[in-house]
Amino acid sequence: MNDKTKLIDSIKKAMQGERDSVNLYQSAADHCGDPEVKNFFHERRDEERLHYNYLLDYYQQISNDMQPSDISGEILPKNLEDSIFSDSFIRRIGKDQVLFSAISTALLLEKDAIDHYRKCEKETDITALKTLFNALTKWEMRHYDDLLQIQKEAEVYYWQENRFEPF
Repeated sequence: MNDKTKLIDSIKKAMQGERDSVNLYQSAADHCGDPEVKNFFHERRDEERLHYNYLLDYYQQISNDMQPSDISGEILPKNLEDSIFSDSFIRRIGKDQVLFSAISTALLLEKDAIDHYRKCEKETDITALKTLFNALTKWEMRHYDDLLQIQKEAEVYYWQENRFEPF
């Protein structure tokens, strides 16, 4: 397998992961009637869709033997500061099995994306792709941190809702 084929396969795997995330976040938003929670999932869906589109552009450029364009000025997430989630938001996630499961599944998808983007960044010598993969790693780490915070805080409500009592 040559370098171009390997790179294209890596980008395709990343695109698949981003589409899985888009679908997961959309499904969770569709399930929820609460505007705050629905908005959270829509924001994540939109960001994952943006990631997919960046990857699609690079896939097309590389497939057509073009030099990947530098988009470093537009790729970084706008806001990397700590997210704050209200107690009512956390409670609504924890008390809904589908939403709590969506958060757990999203954590796995984000972790897989982080690992994949780190690997891709190490394996390429193309500066524009290194920049892309580095930015996507940071973005997915932000998603992961937010989701982990939600999961940890919502777990109390999840267990209450399911009448779990420790031994």
